[in-house]
Amino acid sequence: MSLPCQVSGPPTAPPILFLHGGGVSGWMWEPVVRRLEDRFRCLVPDLPGHGRLSCDRFSFAGAVDRLAELIRTGASGGPVHVVGLSLGAQTALHLIARHPDLVGRAVVSGTLTRSLPGVGPYRFVLRLTFPLARRDWMIRANARQLGIPPAYMGQFRTDTLQASAAGLEAVVAENMSFQLPPALATSPVPLLALVGERELRLLRTCARQLAQTLPRARACLVPGAGHTWCLQDPDLFAGVVAAHVADEPLPTDLVPLA
Repeated sequence: MSLPCQVSGPPTAPPILFLHGGGVSGWMWEPVVRRLEDRFRCLVPDLPGHGRLSCDRFSFAGAVDRLAELIRTGASGGPVHVVGLSLGAQTALHLIARHPDLVGRAVVSGTLTRSLPGVGPYRFVLRLTFPLARRDWMIRANARQLGIPPAYMGQFRTDTLQASAAGLEAVVAENMSFQLPPALATSPVPLLALVGERELRLLRTCARQLAQTLPRARACLVPGAGHTWCLQDPDLFAGVVAAHVADEPLPTDLVPLA
């Protein structure tokens, strides 16, 4: 079974696949896609366990299988450029590792690259607090914490209410147990790893790790940016994506991470 996917842009333009973060769905890319769809063929799927597939159970292996099918059937067999945020960035790395022939260039942002302790207790707490997370005041608080603009509150609320406790547990387990696939050490894919200045400092270390692991990778800090900066500064995000996939100089706003 393939993935529901919003497609826009000229059919013959270079294709870009956008992979959303956990707990939201493809709508999070709308302001970036709007700025790129005149020059690129933009493919924006909902990942399993999210959005229109909220009843499915998320796993990296299952998501990558379905993304490979989507690329082969909906993007003329590839390769496609891939852009991912958070969980979507981790998914992109698995896609690169398993199907390097399907990926041209890649941009990942806010990427956790190592497993975290306490997955079991965290899942237990998530199960206990799940009903509270569906209260409207908590949805608004979570949206503020994630930097979701008011214009997208409706989509964020819908995604939150559609999610199941079991589905969220699966996402958390995959995210917190993530480890870099060994095949990335020999990957030919040019990769740009980004991290916002206001994100957890651990994610800077993770961005540096990506730059050190993939032979053709580099890492940059985005000044003043939070985790969902694609929504907060879509002009800059779109500019970064366009420059990287075209192998042109990046916007001077970015700060290289040594």
